Amino acid sequence: MNRVLHRGQYIAYQRFEGLQQPVSTVLLQHGLLSQRKSWLDVGYVEALKANFNVITVDSLGHGDSDKPSDPKLYERSQRAGHIAAVLDAESIESVHYIGYSMGGWIGTGMALYHPDRLASLTLGGWDPIGGLSAVPASGTFNDLLERAQDSVPTLTTWVTKNVLPGLEACWKALQETQGSEAALSCLNVPVLVWSGVADGCLDALQRLQARYPEYRLLTVPGDHVAARMVHTRESIEGLLNFLELADDCLLYTSDAADEGLGVD
Repeated sequence: MNRVLHRGQYIAYQRFEGLQQPVSTVLLQHGLLSQRKSWLDVGYVEALKANFNVITVDSLGHGDSDKPSDPKLYERSQRAGHIAAVLDAESIESVHYIGYSMGGWIGTGMALYHPDRLASLTLGGWDPIGGLSAVPASGTFNDLLERAQDSVPTLTTWVTKNVLPGLEACWKALQETQGSEAALSCLNVPVLVWSGVADGCLDALQRLQARYPEYRLLTVPGDHVAARMVHTRESIEGLLNFLELADDCLLYTSDAADEGLGVD
C-alpha cells in the first residue's frame, strides 16, 4: 500500500504492474461504502493487468485513507484533487479513469477540474447530470446505510461509529453536480457509461448516450451492486473492449502530435 498527502489528508492507493511494459494505466475508483480491495477481490485487477498497469484508490473516508468529519474536505474539487495527487506521486501524466457510483461522481470532478489527466473516462452506476435525482427513492444517508446492512452486509462490516460523519459527508457531497455536463461536452477523450439493467440510473445514461452518440454505453445484468460485483465477466469484457479502443485512440493522437498532424 502507498499513501499520498493532499491538503492535509492521506489517500491510500495500490499500484499493480501490468504484465507487459510499457503500458498505459487504468485507475479504479470505488463507490460509497466500498473500498479499493473490492476491485481486486472480484477479478478486475487481475484481468486488467494483462494489458495495463492498474491503480486502485481508497477514497477519502474509506479503507486505509483518512476519515475526517469536516464536510468541506469531501467536496468534488477536493476529491478530484486526490486523484491528481496520486497520479503526481506515480509520475503519471494521464490515466484511463474508471469510477463506479460515487467513483463516477469523482470522475465528473476529473472532467471538470483535471481534464488533462484523463486518457479516457468511464462513469459506472452514476448519472453525471442528474446525480442522485436519477435514483428512485434514494432517501437519506441513514436509509442507504440500512438498505446496505440488509441487502449487502459485507459493504458495512467495516463501518464504525467514528467513521459515520465522514461517510455521511460523502453522501451529501454527491448532490454537487453543477458543471458536469458542460465539462463532459468539452472533454476530448473517449467516454464510456456503464450500468446494470436494473440500476435506477440506466434510463438517464441511455438518454445521455443518445444526446452524445460518441459516448459508448455498456449494459450488463444486475442492479446497482450486482452489475459491478456479481456480473463481473460481462463488465470486465465490456471495459476491456472500450479500453482497447481508447488506447488505440490515445496512440493515434500521440503519433499525430509527434508528426505535427491535426486530429479532430
